[in-house]
Amino acid sequence: MSRRLLILGAGGHGRAVADLAEACGWTVAGFTDRAGSGAGVLGGDDDLATLVREGTVDAGVVGVGNTALRRRAELFHRLREAGLAIPSLIHPRATLSRASRVGPGSVVFPAAVLGSGVEVGENVVVYSGVVAEHGCRIADHAYVSPGAILSGAVSVEVGAFIGAGAVILPGLTIGKHAVVAAGAVVVADVPEGETVAGVPARPRASGS
Repeated sequence: MSRRLLILGAGGHGRAVADLAEACGWTVAGFTDRAGSGAGVLGGDDDLATLVREGTVDAGVVGVGNTALRRRAELFHRLREAGLAIPSLIHPRATLSRASRVGPGSVVFPAAVLGSGVEVGENVVVYSGVVAEHGCRIADHAYVSPGAILSGAVSVEVGAFIGAGAVILPGLTIGKHAVVAAGAVVVADVPEGETVAGVPARPRASGS
């Protein structure tokens, strides 16, 4: 059976997803991109339906990175509406408990560790070196940057962003579309839409 994968987004993150896909045994058919041009780009994002109709691709994932988190969700829904298969991509050098679960469209990069009972939703990015210990839940469209540590039973809600090297203490909740800055140490729940930074993490003042 052919395994031709389309990646929505041709920037740096999209190219990293392409490498991950190939490590997982997929053939990368190409990319779509807003500009509609570039190496390996088959067309613009609006050409998705045409590519599906022509039989050019068998499956798709989102390859837009952390600069457009809400667009990531929009593109994922476009894939679903187009009727393409949406695989999860888990690098062979990631470590996952047999009691963990990774949803469609989510990507797990090398050296990530998902402990027992970890649940990863749809269209989630779990980058290299992330550790999510037992009982963590990472909801749809969230983005967890390299080296972040989610101690046991952390909940990361829909569309939240966790910066590189951030540490979140056990049992805390990172609210919907909240942002945890790189290197932050989170010691209390982060409300929906709030940005926190520092050690310990505190709300970032508007405009800072």
